Amino acid sequence: MTTTRRCAGALLSVALLVGVAGCTSPSPTGDAVSTSAAPVVVDHQFGSTTIPANPRRVVTIGSGWSDTLVELGVPITAEFVVQGYAGPDNRFAWTPRHDSTVIPYAASAGAPGVADVARFAPDVILAGYLPDQGVYEQLSKIAPTVPVMAKGAVNDSWQDLTIVAGKIFGKQQRARQAVDDVDTRVAAVAAEYPAARRKTFSFGQLTADRQFGVVASSGDPSSRLLEQVGLTLDPAVRNTGANGQRVIVSAERIDLLRSDLLIFWPLVGGPETFAAIPGWNDLPAVRSGATVFLTNDDASGFGAPSVLSVPWAVEKLRPALARLR
Repeated sequence: MTTTRRCAGALLSVALLVGVAGCTSPSPTGDAVSTSAAPVVVDHQFGSTTIPANPRRVVTIGSGWSDTLVELGVPITAEFVVQGYAGPDNRFAWTPRHDSTVIPYAASAGAPGVADVARFAPDVILAGYLPDQGVYEQLSKIAPTVPVMAKGAVNDSWQDLTIVAGKIFGKQQRARQAVDDVDTRVAAVAAEYPAARRKTFSFGQLTADRQFGVVASSGDPSSRLLEQVGLTLDPAVRNTGANGQRVIVSAERIDLLRSDLLIFWPLVGGPETFAAIPGWNDLPAVRSGATVFLTNDDASGFGAPSVLSVPWAVEKLRPALARLR
């Protein structure tokens, strides 16, 4: 029997939506003066938010906005990260060191405490995924808050985050250049592996209770990244996602994962935990070696791609892409 349900817990708000930390910002280039001439209105899934010109005290929740601001040379006052899912020492491998206060919070909380955010007196809160509109409204009482912008999504594309951040902080030229540069790098990798074109992929995690949390929408930012490399979301997986972008599938339906390439990580344990799932070792991608194993420390590089994580992610894909024929 197939068990499929919309996943808004571990798959959405923990390992796929996590933050960053470190010390020392990269040197700014382009848009030398960081000013926005007027307030910026950002539309999002709970309505719209007006952000005042030139916000100085910026709080981020999750890695997407944090990485984007680091790339654009925008100082971050405080970063809230999910404990245990934000990389070693709460900094991802792809994120340069930069100055900020880093505050871990428990995954079970779903979001940082309102009082914890308020103590930083932010001018703007760049939040991304929030559990519900109630949390958004609470944060909005502290400062203008931007949740996920795309309707019906659990996170935004790295391109949208970069372009919108450029508008908010008066760095449009630098933002556009950053997007173009990363797109060029992804296109170069795609050109190196023409056999990957139109090959199927599945991406997700193995939960603690031995179920698969999988991305089931080609519109999900992780799918869009992989499709830039030439891959296509496996129709068998996509058909499970009628009620959401990311779903839980029971291990009994491992037949749904007969994709040409697999990208997975276990919430508990290492790659060896997959071998204990009946049928895993017989999957085509496992037999061919076209499998990418991630960990809680780096799964966000694919699950919540950012302008900084995408180059890392496509490099991580290379060995598996080379196995495709």
